[in-house]
Amino acid sequence: MMTIKQTDAGKWIRLKGISGHGKNRIREHGDLWLVEHVDGSRVMLRSRNKTFKIGGEFHHDGRWISSSTDKNFEIVEINA
Repeated sequence: MMTIKQTDAGKWIRLKGISGHGKNRIREHGDLWLVEHVDGSRVMLRSRNKTFKIGGEFHHDGRWISSSTDKNFEIVEINA
């Protein structure tokens, strides 16, 4: 898995689902994600499109992943 650095904040990455959970998230929210914040090996991501519905309005999905040992996702490209 590729490792995300502090300097990658603001870049787009492409994810690949490894587990069933990861594959479902890719199917629901797409494979392109924006790196919003890097905290050591933890990375906060935001989906490219507004795919998460709350109260009748769509929002971006956000999630934390581990850039080195995530069991659900693999980072396959940085600045996709």
